Amino acid sequence: MNKEVVRFNKVLHVREIERGVVQTELAGRLQEEGAIVGRINEMETVRDNALDDFCATREETVSPTQLWFERQNIDMMERKLSDGRQELEVCRVKIEETRVELVSRHQNVQLMERYVDKLKSRAHQAMIKAEQNNLDDITSMRFRSGKIKKEGAR
Repeated sequence: MNKEVVRFNKVLHVREIERGVVQTELAGRLQEEGAIVGRINEMETVRDNALDDFCATREETVSPTQLWFERQNIDMMERKLSDGRQELEVCRVKIEETRVELVSRHQNVQLMERYVDKLKSRAHQAMIKAEQNNLDDITSMRFRSGKIKKEGAR
């Protein structure tokens, strides 16, 4: 029975390690999400400033070529923002998948903990029962020994 407890304790330990790995993975993905959000916010600020400059009234004359380049620059910023938002969406999908996996791993750990606790309880009960049987055997041997001495003394 103790061998079974030891074996399942090892399985429990492995499952706890697997859960820890998934928790670490989730933490990494959450940091990645934060970095992406930070980059997107920074790109939006740069784009908004470029748009403000583009739309602002100017004192000097601007050539159509310069306006075209500025507009192309703003369009490029929009594409980068769009790419960043797509990257953020992919990251959030991965985060959700990792959370689901973490919940599954956590449930597996809890299930294994309950099973190991039951095994420990059974092993403890078996040990107590074996000790009680030994005590009962010793008591009966003493009782017989005392009875035989009394009969021999008569």
